[in-house]
Amino acid sequence: MRKDDGFTLIELLVVIAIIAILAAILFPVFATAKERGRTTKCLYNLKNLSLALRLYADDNGGQLPMSYIGWTVSEKDWCGCVNPGYADGVKLEQGAIWNYCGRNRAMFLCPTDGSLLTTSWNMRTKSRDYPISYSMNWMLGAGLRTPPGRVVCGTIRRPTKVMLLIHEGRDKIDDGCFYWFKDNHNGLNLPTNIHYDGSTLVYLDGHAKWASYKALLAEQDSGAWNPTQ
Repeated sequence: MRKDDGFTLIELLVVIAIIAILAAILFPVFATAKERGRTTKCLYNLKNLSLALRLYADDNGGQLPMSYIGWTVSEKDWCGCVNPGYADGVKLEQGAIWNYCGRNRAMFLCPTDGSLLTTSWNMRTKSRDYPISYSMNWMLGAGLRTPPGRVVCGTIRRPTKVMLLIHEGRDKIDDGCFYWFKDNHNGLNLPTNIHYDGSTLVYLDGHAKWASYKALLAEQDSGAWNPTQ
């Protein structure tokens, strides 16, 4: 007797089950690898932005650009955040380092943030189009310092400890200024935790790293980011 060609129902079910098992195993691996690539790109962005800030400082007596200008436009801040709290209020081309970073818009946005909504209570408009992921240490860029004035980079004793830029949480960011202070664990100006429950940051000496959210809060509370200490 001639055996019919083709699979039996049981054989098909076994094949489908094997494919499903392999997919369940491999999809998380692919997702992890993709996010790891995004984290690496985020670190790359921060290193390049820190270089642009350093080049700006070299041309301006060692002083970094403003970290925050509020509603005034008399002076440029580092990233062109002209109208804080508005998705269309960040004009990167008006930022102080625009010409120092190759006029590259992608450098200001973590690839993981590209599809995420800004939900900070201080944002006037919620949007996926907010073009920045990073915020500058407010104590480095005048604006909110007392007395007013900017720290000269060459006078800072601990450049390996003073945070320059940090990847701020999409649910916290409302401008390009990271107004940190001790025990601020429930308000604005907090790191993101989107990269494996942690964030990326770059220090004044130019080295960038990933750190866990918990470790960053401890580092913030220690006062290590204060450039005047």
